[in-house]
Amino acid sequence: MDFIRQLEEELEPGINKILNHPFIERIEDAWLNEKQLQYFVKQYNIYCNYFVRFLSACAANIPDDHTRMPIIENLWEEHGEGDVSKSHRELLEKFAIALGLTHDELYNVQPLYSTSICVENLFAMSKDSHFLMSMGALGPGTEYFTSDEYARIATGLKKYGRFTEADLEFWTVHISLDDHHYSEMCDAIRPWMTTDEARGWVRHGARRAIDLEILFWDGLEEHLPGK
Repeated sequence: MDFIRQLEEELEPGINKILNHPFIERIEDAWLNEKQLQYFVKQYNIYCNYFVRFLSACAANIPDDHTRMPIIENLWEEHGEGDVSKSHRELLEKFAIALGLTHDELYNVQPLYSTSICVENLFAMSKDSHFLMSMGALGPGTEYFTSDEYARIATGLKKYGRFTEADLEFWTVHISLDDHHYSEMCDAIRPWMTTDEARGWVRHGARRAIDLEILFWDGLEEHLPGK
């Protein structure tokens, strides 16, 4: 069996913990009130702002253009393909404004301890580890299931009946984009999968990213105000 397919099967239990996480189920069921949604988006904005740093650090460590290309393409799309008004940070802020938050309220927020652990460890791995470890984290450990994750979130947010399609663009745009990102990242990773060491780097990065994301969602659930 192809290593990537085998790895996907190995990661399935952890991925299911994310996709079926109680906090994501609360969003999918439209259970959260406005203040709780604001709490969610403030913490998620921290992750979103770090994500481009993960990509940039990973790209800086990749030794060749072919392997680096899907990361560069992802970065380009994250930045609105040259239109900053369509960058994913801007799209998430648009959703936050629809929730009644101001720019200052969105960015002047204290991260949960679990959020800090998640983003700081992922950034350190992207910056300081072997590039295949960070590609494992960003590919099988993130992009592989992000479209399913965002589809559940978008489904729940639509149930509120208060958000326009433009308000939800941050969530809906990833449903189509991330499958493409993941496919190209796998194509870039596969030629390197010739040794146990290389496969181990990818596997470790993917598992670590999933564990850290579970921690992120666990923290949101644990500290959910008014639960």
